[in-house]
Amino acid sequence: MVKATAAANDAAIAALNLHHHEVVLEVGFGKGRTVAILANDGHQVIGADPSPTMVAQARARNRRSVRAGAVRLELGDGVRIPFEDGAADAALTVHTIYFMTDPATTFAEIARVLRPGGRLSLACFVSDDGIDPWKDPHIYRTPSSVEVLELLNRAGFNEIEHRRLDHPSNVHLLTARKPES
Repeated sequence: MVKATAAANDAAIAALNLHHHEVVLEVGFGKGRTVAILANDGHQVIGADPSPTMVAQARARNRRSVRAGAVRLELGDGVRIPFEDGAADAALTVHTIYFMTDPATTFAEIARVLRPGGRLSLACFVSDDGIDPWKDPHIYRTPSSVEVLELLNRAGFNEIEHRRLDHPSNVHLLTARKPES
């Protein structure tokens, strides 16, 4: 999974246009590859993932940064993200929307954890492009691009930009901003 999602994660990071020493929230960090990139670039990383196995693997992969206090990775289902209001400057979530039990609440939680003016980068497949036949719709809930835009709007995000990535193909990248006030 890490190799398959690396390009989308890299695009999501680039879209955030991070400045040095920002606090970045990652929702659904998996094995922690993106966490490591962000921490190595001098950012503080906070993250939530619903899998105890992924939390353990990501903490092990980033053990030095965790010990140094630069990385904090917690178990979280996305319905409640275990961080304080306004804790992050930026957030990203890549290929996670399909598994969210309540995406509207997850995006509202991301907005809560972002500081005013904070940026969100979201990369995912959308149903507009068709759904791979091997993806069980009971497991992979793939929204349309309109549904994703509506979810972001309802969570209070603005300045929403949407584009399709050239690589990896058919991945949609959406960036949004939490209003200043």
